[in-house]
Amino acid sequence: MNGSRNWKSSEELPCVWSLAGVLGMHPCDRGYDCDSCELFHALSGRGAPGEESPVRAPILSQREREIEADVGRIVSEVMNGCRLDLDRWYGRDGIWLSSGGPGDLDVGLVGCVWRVLQPVREVVPPRSGLSFERGETCGWLVRSDRAIPIRVPVSGTVTDVNEQVVSNVQRSGQVDGPDAWLFRINSSMNPTEVSRLFRGEDTLVWHLRKLRILKGYLREALDTAGEGVGLVMADGGYPETNLESILGTDRFSALVEALFRG
Repeated sequence: MNGSRNWKSSEELPCVWSLAGVLGMHPCDRGYDCDSCELFHALSGRGAPGEESPVRAPILSQREREIEADVGRIVSEVMNGCRLDLDRWYGRDGIWLSSGGPGDLDVGLVGCVWRVLQPVREVVPPRSGLSFERGETCGWLVRSDRAIPIRVPVSGTVTDVNEQVVSNVQRSGQVDGPDAWLFRINSSMNPTEVSRLFRGEDTLVWHLRKLRILKGYLREALDTAGEGVGLVMADGGYPETNLESILGTDRFSALVEALFRG
């Protein structure tokens, strides 16, 4: 079960159920405030929002409304082209796993996490034949000023590497879409039995938690800066948001730590 859409309007946010392929092209008009969304509660089988303790939306100042608009625009660009697959397993380190057969797993990077890290200059994958333990660093995502470790939430041995992805990143800084696997492993561990892996509806909860973290850092940075930010057009013509230039180095480092380890 999966879904995808390129959200052309920078003012639109895709509903999390659209990202998961449950709904068609359905925008979110609440800034991912799913707790107050009747549709989210209906599809997740929960009671109607606010039945027990209704909460009124806060009255925002003009400046706060401007910040929220900028946050929504940036988050929309980060989410553009991203998707979720409820049949995959998602780990806290921004990694997804997909079964390729008995004992075989495809390993990829979550699309929205990839966009948060832009610009990525190089992917250093593990070599074929390498064995590693769960949570051990087995590769790197390299920006101009830092390297982010790739850690897989299961133990295994690398059986194949997607050299096309590695080459494309070195050439253009882009992958072949959100479904591009980075490498394949053989593992004796069953992801279903591994703690801190998310699948199905739990994936949506995990995804929303990451988005709220991102929005919190953006609000803080924009409120401090007092000005809006711009988007840079990447090679290929679609907007690329360099979050480090928006957040500043220290705040961006904290965001990466929160997204990859939180």
